Amino acid sequence: MNWRGRSVGRYEEVKRYTMEDTGIYSVTQEDLDDAIQRLGKFEDAYESLMTSQTQIPLDLEKMRMEGKEKTVRYKETMAQKLINNSIVMFFDKHGLK
Repeated sequence: MNWRGRSVGRYEEVKRYTMEDTGIYSVTQEDLDDAIQRLGKFEDAYESLMTSQTQIPLDLEKMRMEGKEKTVRYKETMAQKLINNSIVMFFDKHGLK
């Protein structure tokens, strides 16, 4: 517990659908539908992330052209770009592209 009385540390255990054996992943027939749904959601999230990474530089450039580099919106957009970059690097590190 932290000083606010909240639990810290462990996150809720995630149900894993895949099994790995020498670099090959498989899923039981029983879990196939759930695994496909989760994969689809992951692909949607990844696609959204990559779309955002394409749009953010355009938004930043537009704000720079308007002289809005010191605005809260500019700073928040720049922060989102850095966060997204970290997520993309994490996925790349794990072979997810």
